[in-house]
Amino acid sequence: MKLESIYRYCPVCGVERASFEPSRPFRCHACGHTTFFGPVAAVGAIVTDESGKVLLVRRANDPAKGKLGMPGGFIDPGESSENGLRREMLEEVGLTILSMQYLTSAPNRYIYRGIELSVLDMFYVVQVEHRDIQMRDGEISDWIWTELSDDILDQMAFASNRYALEFYRGRIGANGN
Repeated sequence: MKLESIYRYCPVCGVERASFEPSRPFRCHACGHTTFFGPVAAVGAIVTDESGKVLLVRRANDPAKGKLGMPGGFIDPGESSENGLRREMLEEVGLTILSMQYLTSAPNRYIYRGIELSVLDMFYVVQVEHRDIQMRDGEISDWIWTELSDDILDQMAFASNRYALEFYRGRIGANGN
């Protein structure tokens, strides 16, 4: 169920929604209140080791429990994407970012407990202070350092992550690295 479809009542005046078309933005016919259903923001990190292998994490929770992803997560209110990525890296894997370079973005669908959120994922190539992975917040069950084979990319939890990794793989292939 898409987020906009659960807005049955106006959050300001409480009047029942007369129509669900168009679903975005929500406009109350009684009081004129408008709610836009833009995407929430999330970040992901592409971390490599000395041999060029990429750090991927296995998701411990739904959605996509058991599938592979990148360290990262949702950006908190008032937080920049860069600061959100720094926080998420520390929370999930205990790594401190030394530098980061924006790579690309991609839309994503995040379905949790039957509600679908529209997400804009932003991806960065990062350099980290050390490589001692520490699973800290319970969001990951394991991690791997891997090459970006098609088999690995087929195991990604989200299409946006796969897109970013394919984009990265194409970029490093084009640079001869």
